[in-house]
Amino acid sequence: MGMSYKIEYISTFHFDVQSVADFLAEYPSKAARIFAKADRSISNLKEMPEMYPVYKDVPSFRFIVVEDYLVFYKVVQESGIVEVHRLLYGRMDIAEHMQE
Repeated sequence: MGMSYKIEYISTFHFDVQSVADFLAEYPSKAARIFAKADRSISNLKEMPEMYPVYKDVPSFRFIVVEDYLVFYKVVQESGIVEVHRLLYGRMDIAEHMQE
């Protein structure tokens, strides 16, 4: 069994979650479903942090598709940490919101 990674949520992710919750306030079941799927996918990263593809426009990040949204994260091999950075609507200008 390989090493288990620690998941760390960066503050921008918390802001994004709040934004999505506000945006989907009239659709609470959709919001709950998206958050549950994101949570499940993120927890898989503990064992397999590189299971999702590299984001070609910002290659320091990998991404997970969760319905209409994308979760962006970085794997920090040296410290065994997965940093979860963003939860963004898939049709927005992603590169503009992602800083290296």
